[in-house]
Amino acid sequence: MGRDPAQIDRVAAWAVELPMRNPFTTSATYLDARRLILVRVEGAGEFGWGEAAPVPGHSSETLDQVWDSLETSAADVIAGAGDRPPGPAGAALAQAEIDLASRLAAVPLRDHLGGSEEVWASAAIGLAPDGSPDRRAVEHAAAAGYRHAKLKISENTNPAILAGVIEDFPSVTFGADANGSLGSVPRTYLEAIDDLGFSYLEQPGPSSALAWHRNLCDLLATPISLDESASTVDAVRRIIADGSADIVNLKAGRFGTAQSLELARMAASGGLDARIGGLIESGIGRSHAVALAGCREFSVVGDIAASDLYFDDDLVSPQWRLVDGRLESSVHPGIGVEVDEAAIGALAFWSLVAE
Repeated sequence: MGRDPAQIDRVAAWAVELPMRNPFTTSATYLDARRLILVRVEGAGEFGWGEAAPVPGHSSETLDQVWDSLETSAADVIAGAGDRPPGPAGAALAQAEIDLASRLAAVPLRDHLGGSEEVWASAAIGLAPDGSPDRRAVEHAAAAGYRHAKLKISENTNPAILAGVIEDFPSVTFGADANGSLGSVPRTYLEAIDDLGFSYLEQPGPSSALAWHRNLCDLLATPISLDESASTVDAVRRIIADGSADIVNLKAGRFGTAQSLELARMAASGGLDARIGGLIESGIGRSHAVALAGCREFSVVGDIAASDLYFDDDLVSPQWRLVDGRLESSVHPGIGVEVDEAAIGALAFWSLVAE
């Protein structure tokens, strides 16, 4: 599926700072609020929403750079000239355009994408100051009904503590995400992590270390998932050709919605599984991720949680809710939620309109 062509008459964008319920820490960053860019496109009497959600310490572009890219490309979008910019700015525009297309077709975005699967939720669990998973966050997720969770880990995380978490929460299956921090640890540490039975080990080494990850696939029984390494279309192609992962992590905020689905199909044809990656988005980006997760091409539970895991209000109504470990899919056209533009306006520190 390519980009949905539609005549765009107006592009609006807002950069907002959205407060988080609790701080979130990984081996590479600390977040107590999410600075996001929300994009709305209009055409043929309808509109569509998208989101750029660069993460400091993880994304190659800063929020300022994404904003500059949107400012310089908005006029081209309206004129129908040129390709969309690369990276999060182009992804946000592509999200908004496919939301618009599904609204014009009067179908939910998941149906527009051909999805029909149940969407299981997964809670991303950040690091405590000592390098262990935030146990209170695990307790909260398990009590809320999550059946899957991803534990952030680093080279300072004690495998024995991880084993204790897994043992204490038998109703939850766990993946682990190192965000590239394990490239220099001893082999015995990697083998200890392997013995824990994680569903996958995400990005254990540096993003450029494809040969190292290929060797790790042979060494460990735990499936290796690559995220930061899968930062561009060409990078995903290299991962597939090189056999350097068992799973590729794809993010609508990195590639756009339609291209993420195309890449998942490419991965499947190359013998890899695909999973939806999360960026701690607002309800707008979350809606695109939920629609993708309902497609059979995403065969591994992705990083999609209910709204209230991270935010008191993630700018959409209804909020995404957890029901028996799953996220309910909307039957309304497009992303299926109403966007609170008044709240966006109150939170915005930059805005632009092109028409």
